[in-house]
Amino acid sequence: MINKIKLFLGLTLLVLIVSSCNEAVKKSHEIIQNTTKPELLGKFFPIENQGIKLFLPKEFKKISKTEYLEIITQLEDSLTLSLENQRLKQLYNSGHEIYLFQHLTSGSILSLIPTEYYKFNKADAQFLLNRIRKSHDEISQLTGMIYQKNEARFFETKEAQIFKAIYTVSVPESDSEFNKQVYFVSFNKKSFALTLETPFLVDFDPYLEKIRVL
Repeated sequence: MINKIKLFLGLTLLVLIVSSCNEAVKKSHEIIQNTTKPELLGKFFPIENQGIKLFLPKEFKKISKTEYLEIITQLEDSLTLSLENQRLKQLYNSGHEIYLFQHLTSGSILSLIPTEYYKFNKADAQFLLNRIRKSHDEISQLTGMIYQKNEARFFETKEAQIFKAIYTVSVPESDSEFNKQVYFVSFNKKSFALTLETPFLVDFDPYLEKIRVL
């Protein structure tokens, strides 16, 4: 079980420094905030070969690995680009897939990685949290980025187990920061990891509740 968790965690730790002008961030913040009201505006993005349907704000679009690396390249950060190339290469060599989505206004990035199914519990969630902390420490040593944990919790229903962790990531070199939300989900005999990185904090839970797993 521990080996599966290590693999599950290791495939999800993508690093993205999100930067955008204040006006664009403010506008995109209003768009996403509006979609978190009870009516929850958005649309389904099917991942047909995985039997998963993501529900996201309509401003998201699916992007390829090449498009993602182009976004990273625009940051003119050779270290970040090198790390991401290495991570994506390891991911694809492992036989796992990654599905990437970009919010067109804010530049926010969402990634979903299907994994082998396993039913985890609260003790496993604590192990995941410790592994995330260790990985963030390693990234900090390489990049100087600082990770501050704001929330971490495990919850479950009759059919699903979910671990959630939220971080504020500071980038001293550019005097900027972004928010990173990590979810590990097991539902309907399927497991996947989902990471959302945004220039502002977003309540993603209502969208997670609408995900359909066939």
